[in-house]
Amino acid sequence: MLVKIFRKLTIAVTAFSLLSVAAWGQEAQQKSPWKDRAEYDLYGSITKEQDPAKKVQLLDTYMEKYPESQFKLQAHLMYALAYQSLKEPEKMYEAAENILAIDPKNVQGLYFLTSLTASMAKTDAETLSKGEKAAKTLLTEVKALSKPDAMAQADWDKQRNGLLILGNQTLGWIAMTRKNNTEAEDYFTEVLEIDPANGQVSYWLGTVILAQRDPAKQSAAFYHFARAAAYDGEGAMEAGPRKEVDTYIRKIYTSFHGDDSGLEEMFASAAEEPFPPSGFTVKSAAVIAAEKDEALRKSNPKLYMWLNVKKSLTAPGGQEYFNTQVRNTAMPSMRGYLIAQSPENRPDTLVLGIEDRGTREVTLKLDQAFRYPAGRGTVLNFQCVPQSFTQQPFNLGFSCEASNVSGWPPPPSRRPAR
Repeated sequence: MLVKIFRKLTIAVTAFSLLSVAAWGQEAQQKSPWKDRAEYDLYGSITKEQDPAKKVQLLDTYMEKYPESQFKLQAHLMYALAYQSLKEPEKMYEAAENILAIDPKNVQGLYFLTSLTASMAKTDAETLSKGEKAAKTLLTEVKALSKPDAMAQADWDKQRNGLLILGNQTLGWIAMTRKNNTEAEDYFTEVLEIDPANGQVSYWLGTVILAQRDPAKQSAAFYHFARAAAYDGEGAMEAGPRKEVDTYIRKIYTSFHGDDSGLEEMFASAAEEPFPPSGFTVKSAAVIAAEKDEALRKSNPKLYMWLNVKKSLTAPGGQEYFNTQVRNTAMPSMRGYLIAQSPENRPDTLVLGIEDRGTREVTLKLDQAFRYPAGRGTVLNFQCVPQSFTQQPFNLGFSCEASNVSGWPPPPSRRPAR
């Protein structure tokens, strides 16, 4: 189960927004007629009021007395800022809607509504649709803006990028909420390309990639979770959620990979870079096993063949498999290690280990005895016919012609003197 972590977006008006609000207020005073002196004085008192609660009261009075004021837009902007200070997101959202009802392309209104869509975490269809529209319009408007002559390029880039990040992050969150995971992946990737130090988005990106259940993307999902857990600089997730993600990625990684090999290296890389390096892959336990099987097949085909036979014999239905597929069927040449022999001096029954020198796996019943014993661990090659089988303890019995067993040592008299 995915760890549920939601970090609310910070609702903060940029310097760009504040400058615009001030400029619009000046413009309105210069170009827009006042209904009367009382309106002028009341509006002036609102702009000077520092207490947000009192400012809201004054704005309520103003809008009640002058509902058709030429300054409605500025009034709703001040409402939004006051409700932000009062930590009343529902009222702030309402003010943002009022701003956009007057001017659908107002950057400040778009900013407020876009931010609030994710921070309020409302997931009903209407709220998501409004948030999506606001975020897309915000991106369009921001991309069309030109830098004011009086603003330094670095400040402009920072504020412009902040709005681009907000728009894409909100659209990604909306797509993720709707389970449009491929679309969410694109938006979150866009965010990280602008803002690599965004631990929350790294976590979200891992979540939506994993949810696609695309084996080709599995490794990338692991990496982004590792990034969210390992990155601890500015923009990182808080310590508690990071710890939860750390526990989660360790669990799913070892389950998928089979062990934790390569895990710490992934954490180290993810702590430094927001995206996985070219060619990054986490192999599944199944792939690793298949590669080992293939390597064994090439390096030791006899052992490879035996392990596959033994796997079938020890599985449920192993006795039926022996009766129908193995019994009385000549098998390819095999190799084993001598563990026991009887009778001791003229053995005609040999017990061998195939995988190692200590595990009894097969018994060879010879048609004629060897005239002398061999040492424990002697390597023998044999090609015989299976005749009997037991699962517990495991043993496959062969009927063998002694001439089909090679590797038996020469008689003692022929053995080289030491």
